[in-house]
Amino acid sequence: MNIFDEREIPRSAKPNRWFVRRGEETLLDAGGFGSKSEASDWIDSFGYRLDWRVGYFFHLKGDSVNIKIVDRKGVEAKV
Repeated sequence: MNIFDEREIPRSAKPNRWFVRRGEETLLDAGGFGSKSEASDWIDSFGYRLDWRVGYFFHLKGDSVNIKIVDRKGVEAKV
């Protein structure tokens, strides 16, 4: 069973400021978010699949790694 697929990350015509970092890999080419609010809504959209969440740092049920929202340089988003 696939817990997370990078195709779930939204793609936008607008420039992205925030990206998904899964484990040690930042998925810069997979899509991203123009704002932290968009990223927060996306995290919430996982619904029952979301195991826990602290700000922009979260874990999906059954996954082996944590996921966080970061900027292009890898700096974690803060609440």
